[in-house]
Amino acid sequence: MLSFFVRLIINAAALFFIAGASGGAIQVNGAMTALLAALVLGVANALVKPILMFIAAALTLPLSCITLGLWNLVLSLLLNAAIFFGVGRALEGFEVRGFWPALLGALAMSVVNSLASGLFSGEKEKK
Repeated sequence: MLSFFVRLIINAAALFFIAGASGGAIQVNGAMTALLAALVLGVANALVKPILMFIAAALTLPLSCITLGLWNLVLSLLLNAAIFFGVGRALEGFEVRGFWPALLGALAMSVVNSLASGLFSGEKEKK
């Protein structure tokens, strides 16, 4: 449970860093907004993304076969950007201005999530 809160704080800090590095294309107003946005992004990626990924992958199966599965990587990145943009539209105080900032922000958050998950993956083995 502690690792969940630590990862949430890491993601909120990453949102602040991404917003600062975006030159105003992504804005986060306050620490509570960053924590809420990180929580909503996590829930959306855990609950909504698998459903959307299944539907989109089923509809684009021929394209996935032609590209030997590379299309699924592109599709996942596009869905991450759509979720990042959607959370920016839904939450007051968290704003994403456009497709490219959403895409780059989602990519950066994916990298941070992967690193944070890697840090806490060994914690379950120790118990």
